Amino acid sequence: MKLGSGFTNQAVAGASLSVAVQDVFDEVNAELTLSETGGSITSTAAEQNLFVINNPLGVIRPVVCKVDLDLMAAADTHVFRVYYRIVTGGAWEPTDFYTYTGVDGGLANGLKVVEFPLTPTRFGVSITIQRTAGADHVFAWEYLGES
Repeated sequence: MKLGSGFTNQAVAGASLSVAVQDVFDEVNAELTLSETGGSITSTAAEQNLFVINNPLGVIRPVVCKVDLDLMAAADTHVFRVYYRIVTGGAWEPTDFYTYTGVDGGLANGLKVVEFPLTPTRFGVSITIQRTAGADHVFAWEYLGES
């Protein structure tokens, strides 16, 4: 049948094929696996990598990186930066910048953990940490993403 004769794609393909295609699509999406990693890092006056995914094999969906600011003291300031690489072999391009100052990073209401939301990427993502005032501290961190 010709598509131009008033039939929709579904009518030509049949409802059962359309359902089968949707089932395959749903199964492929269900195959994404939530992965995690984490650890700790000691801040310094130099900007250093907290977390990096460099040149993944395909499009990945990073979700969030969480950092515990519990050890920060009154005189402390720490900066976190998020970078993405947007072309093969390209430079790390800054996309976000967060500054936390004071006890628990200056968070209110007893909060001590910050979250950096992340977006899908084909070429990589990096989060860095740098102490710009006060003392160095150990920061616990956790990353969650789908691949």
